[in-house]
Amino acid sequence: MNSQDFFVIADEHTVLAFSLAGVRGGVADTPGMAQELLIRSQKDSEVGLVLITERLADQIREVVEVARRDHLKPLILEIPDLAGPMARQESLLDRLRSLMGLPR
Repeated sequence: MNSQDFFVIADEHTVLAFSLAGVRGGVADTPGMAQELLIRSQKDSEVGLVLITERLADQIREVVEVARRDHLKPLILEIPDLAGPMARQESLLDRLRSLMGLPR
């Protein structure tokens, strides 16, 4: 997997930071925009991993869970935004372990 296989859905600054590493993405200022970008990324056969900020994912939780349940690709990983991780969310490491079926 290379950076072109990733797609980030986040605020303007996070998308800019990832773009400097060659990762494509879209800025979502509203839950509707986040949902639209997630759906669009699912239709793109080149996208293998979607990175979405925890706060945006929380705003479209039902859509994210349906996407995780019903689609093998792309993998959806929630990441902290510039404000840091959300307190009630599991850590990025725990989420990766869970997604890969590894013990915590």
